[in-house]
Amino acid sequence: MALVILAGGSGQRFWPLSTAHFPKQFLDLEGTGRSLLQSTHRRLVELAGGTGNVFVLTGARYEALVREQLPDLPVDHVLVEPVARDTGPAVAMALLEMRSRMGDVVMAVLPSDHRIVDEDAFGRAITSAGVLARDTGGIVTLGVTPDRPATGFGYIERGDPVGQGFRVSRFVEKPDLARATEYVASGRFSWNAGIFVFGTLTMYRELARHAPDIMRPMEAAFSLGALRHTFGRVPRRSLDYAVLEKTDRAFVVPASFGWDDLGDWSALERIWADGSGVPNTVIGRHVGIETEGNIIYNHDDDGIIATLGVRDLVIVRRGGAVLLVAKDRVQDLKRLIEHPELLALDLAAASRARGTAEA
Repeated sequence: MALVILAGGSGQRFWPLSTAHFPKQFLDLEGTGRSLLQSTHRRLVELAGGTGNVFVLTGARYEALVREQLPDLPVDHVLVEPVARDTGPAVAMALLEMRSRMGDVVMAVLPSDHRIVDEDAFGRAITSAGVLARDTGGIVTLGVTPDRPATGFGYIERGDPVGQGFRVSRFVEKPDLARATEYVASGRFSWNAGIFVFGTLTMYRELARHAPDIMRPMEAAFSLGALRHTFGRVPRRSLDYAVLEKTDRAFVVPASFGWDDLGDWSALERIWADGSGVPNTVIGRHVGIETEGNIIYNHDDDGIIATLGVRDLVIVRRGGAVLLVAKDRVQDLKRLIEHPELLALDLAAASRARGTAEA
């Protein structure tokens, strides 16, 4: 099985810790001493029994970071997107590479920035998905068994059982709380983890069928060695929208392995909760009085965050940027960081980083 890690995302909802020039997959958010990308790569190398079938797909601006964090990754196992075009073109590029190098094989694509606690259960789920993809000629997604009515995740409704999984009845975008509660209570729904397993020939055919404006020009350019010049002109489209929501070949393998997509700052509360009843989630130097229910992240050792009489906030300090946002608004953070002053701040930080690297 070819294992491809998707590592091109910008991780904007963890600003100011994550920035456009240093997104969240390169950060240690779990306190393991490894970045999310490094943890994902280690997990897959152990599953594959070596680095031979493990690849990383990333953007041109992050290629150096990937090579720095994964020095043992073979040079030609870093696949570079010229520009970001979402997961549809990214997966098309990866499958063209895998078919060229390995023929028609079973392939898995996995995000680089998710948390997985039970790695043995994860390995079993990937293996089961690979068997189901091979036996059915289908596209198999791992469906995480929900433990709460989360509104920040997509959902998958199970249909008829097939082998070790089920046909997908439908994919559902992020629901409101009432509908999420209904989904969890029904027992028919899983969270969509964004982990897909399929035969390269199957995905090629489904992309050609449902997204020919992506697959056809990319295939032609790849055969001529000109993909770099064509990639930026194909439509920006997610794999879910391009294929999964349209295909009749979608299957799901339900699994539980302690998964979290670490989508925004509220995830730290889930990661770092220790059951001790501590009123805040705190990383770094902080002094607080009458302060409860907050997520406080102080990145820098040369300063302190002090709070009095505040609750249910996310407070982050890194360098010249300080973030204060209500916990129930963290999913709206992209609206804030698109402000021109914050974009300028990020560009300045990127320029300084390049200058340091060149020096």
